[in-house]
Amino acid sequence: MPKSSTAVPKYRKHRSSGQAVVTINGRDHYLGPHGTKASKLEYDRLVNQWLVTGRDSNFGLPAHETGSITVAELIKRFRKHCEKRYRRDDGSQTGSIETIKAIMKRLRARYGD
Repeated sequence: MPKSSTAVPKYRKHRSSGQAVVTINGRDHYLGPHGTKASKLEYDRLVNQWLVTGRDSNFGLPAHETGSITVAELIKRFRKHCEKRYRRDDGSQTGSIETIKAIMKRLRARYGD
């Protein structure tokens, strides 16, 4: 049975794999090697995202189970829009598309799932 949603989930070590893990709403999220700066940053990101969404009970579920879409899916749709929108009369892309692609790449790397 999941813990009460009033407690902040704990950063722990998964004994058999040696990875850091946090359980949010009954679902384990593996964060990378335990004790590393990267795993602690991922823990902070996940817990903050969970808190920002109002401790949502659907947090961490695949989009098809919640009726919502992921950031990666949204980026994919927006990219298609940009490729049509940011074109010159001769069909070549404007410089704006490169800036947008760079931003989308960072968003996908950090918040894609």
